[in-house]
Amino acid sequence: MRVSGRKRNWLNRLTIAVEALRACAELALNVPDNITVVGCGDIMVAGLLSPALTTLGVRKYDIGARSARMLLDRINCRGWESEVLLEPEIVVRQSAPRTQDQS
Repeated sequence: MRVSGRKRNWLNRLTIAVEALRACAELALNVPDNITVVGCGDIMVAGLLSPALTTLGVRKYDIGARSARMLLDRINCRGWESEVLLEPEIVVRQSAPRTQDQS
């Protein structure tokens, strides 16, 4: 069975998060009391893990909209941004402690 690069990337991120949570359980580390686990990229199954995985990511819509804007600027000779910074979004679930303002 062949796995596409896109699926492989998703599987790697999920595997790392699951392995981190499993290792914490084996070492009797309580997540999030003893250690915080945060995944990169908000994947749907993050909320199904135990404990549910806190994630940090950028909305796909924002990436697409910014890319389209950059492409149109390039086509219309309006310059070129060599570096773009997008605001990340954190989804706090059970694998990270909540701060008072998140309660």
